[in-house]
Amino acid sequence: MEHVPDPYAWHRRPTRRVAIGEVGVGGAEPIRVQSMTTSFTHDVDATIAQTAALVAAGCEIVRWTVPTNTDVMALPKLREAMKSKGLRVPIVADIHFSPKHALAAADWVEKVRVNPGNYADSKRFEKLEYSDAEYDAELGRLEERFAPLVEKCQQRGVAMRIGTNHGSLSDRILNRFGDTPLGMVESALEFVRICRRLDYHEIVLSMKASNVRVMVAAYRLLAGRMTEEGMDYPFHLGVTEAGDGVDGRLKSAAGIGALLEDGIGDTVRVSLTEDPVREVPVGFDLVARYNARIAGSAPSSAAPAAATTPLSFDPFDYARRVTRSVAVGPIRIGEGWPVRVEVDAGRPPAASAVDATAARLAELGTRDAGRTLELASFEVETETELRAATAIRDAVRALGAPVAIEVREARPGLLLEAQLLSSALAGADRVAASPPAGVDDGVRRNVLEAIARAASLAGTCWLAPLQGLDDSTAASRAVEVSAAAATSELEDAILDLDATDDATATFRARRVAAALAGAGSDLPILIRDRSAFSRKGEAAVTETGLRTGSVLVDGIGDAIRIELPGGGLAAAADAVGLGYDVLQSVRLRSSKTEYISCPSCGRTLFDLETTTARIKDRTGHLVGVKIAVMGCIVNGLGEMADADFGYVGWKPDRVNLFVGKECVENGVPEADAADRLVELIKREGMWTEPPASDDGEAGDGASEGAAASSGPGATVSV
Repeated sequence: MEHVPDPYAWHRRPTRRVAIGEVGVGGAEPIRVQSMTTSFTHDVDATIAQTAALVAAGCEIVRWTVPTNTDVMALPKLREAMKSKGLRVPIVADIHFSPKHALAAADWVEKVRVNPGNYADSKRFEKLEYSDAEYDAELGRLEERFAPLVEKCQQRGVAMRIGTNHGSLSDRILNRFGDTPLGMVESALEFVRICRRLDYHEIVLSMKASNVRVMVAAYRLLAGRMTEEGMDYPFHLGVTEAGDGVDGRLKSAAGIGALLEDGIGDTVRVSLTEDPVREVPVGFDLVARYNARIAGSAPSSAAPAAATTPLSFDPFDYARRVTRSVAVGPIRIGEGWPVRVEVDAGRPPAASAVDATAARLAELGTRDAGRTLELASFEVETETELRAATAIRDAVRALGAPVAIEVREARPGLLLEAQLLSSALAGADRVAASPPAGVDDGVRRNVLEAIARAASLAGTCWLAPLQGLDDSTAASRAVEVSAAAATSELEDAILDLDATDDATATFRARRVAAALAGAGSDLPILIRDRSAFSRKGEAAVTETGLRTGSVLVDGIGDAIRIELPGGGLAAAADAVGLGYDVLQSVRLRSSKTEYISCPSCGRTLFDLETTTARIKDRTGHLVGVKIAVMGCIVNGLGEMADADFGYVGWKPDRVNLFVGKECVENGVPEADAADRLVELIKREGMWTEPPASDDGEAGDGASEGAAASSGPGATVSV
């Protein structure tokens, strides 16, 4: 099954155009950015004010939730208010549970969103098995309830989003397909097939999940299944319950970005636990490069050529690429080891600053068990700089910090030309060296073998750069490096792959991994990302999440190095923090508390932004603990399926507390709920006391690592 025509080059997934009022989605249209109001929809003034603010921010489609009869009755007033204020933007009615509300809302909006998991079903958890006959009977009941909405939308020219949420799959789907991407896809296709039988095609689909890897797999699987069944409906992309700040932006960038890199996606919503206006610029930042490609593409009826090289990974089922374990001084990279976090330490200092530099590296390497520096790379050009790097390595060792030290050449081939290679191999844990530029193939292969042989004799790891190469050349060079290492019996070799290139980073990584798989090579790969150098503020965070995160989602990468403006030790702490945040966003390392928090809407029963901040203040030091903060129960139980604890709105001023999926405290007064959550975490044995502040008193719940994760300082802030 193919989810894209060519996984090694960007082609937009071909879809039909669906009209959302005056705005088109799919086809040749740009990728649209949308958001959702968080006010009670029946509060006309507040909803119109939020809608106007979103339109002013550039939002192209606005969604209102319609959970009650009161909200349905407010729709005519809202549309009249929009008309009086000159607001021209398509409105989507967000429906859960109630076909009656959906039918009524379709009279007043340009699009209706239904959730297949709860539109015609309520969860009872009573039926564990369905025979084929029973399953078919359930589908018949579903069509009976859903068909009237399809017919009304068809008659009125109203579009529909069939939006599956990982957290709210029906009992029928869960029992047959499980809580899986396949279950998410089948949940949507049940509804799509009804639409097709009724000859209604103005539909958009979504596969939202808070787990980035589940979300990406579900969309890819849906694209593949739709291709098999001759469907061409556009997709709405989003990572639900992404959270706020850097975390929310990184999750969204990694998940949405991985799919946009595939050419999948026609409209996006970045779900942040913040004012919805702040979602809009993040969305536009994500889609900008792809809209530029769309605008610059000449229409063509010819399909892209099918890829002839098989991918090294299964796009529908995440698995990290299998590699060998490589020793780099005191750490190991690859195989079963976690993806490592490295930094660019810049040029080695003068001899007088060696001790201070070593002390700072040792501090970063021991500051927090969950978020430590694991390798620092120095760029050297002279014998003096090499001696300084060697002295730093020895000093860091003497301080007991397990930080590996790499030296890399300032210019390709420098270490060889200056005859510094042997000294570098003796004075570093890893050496980055490559042949001089411009040599012919035979000379290059001989030089690669010479480097590998020298590293093998010295017992030092070799990092082989693949920078400055096009995708195909990088792939063939990776195979040459692997062959040189094998010939020289060098086990400790790693490939250095650049993820910065806007147009080809993902495809280069895929080509390199596929070429290595074809050659039977298991060399680990470092993903090096300088995206933030060309961006500022939150755009730098988004860019890093997209570039590095989308490669990691493919299971490629055994270490990452985020290089920030300024470089060196001044940016090292920020680079470490951002690196760990990227890994946590795609669930490769858990180095701080993870919050699964929804973005709020008109169903929310408390102020999510302030509540989430208050809970973070109390629990932000709990490394590895997952806490779900949900404004209502619509997606709560499912999306927090793998959370350790849940804080879920039950009714106004009342909260239910969960351990996993089990509600253990019902109707807790909101004023007491944060305290009761802390007590619950303690009772479950997952509480640790927050670190002491400088004055010796306990801190406010956020460790240095957690605090640093809110943004890489002045360089990259939100």
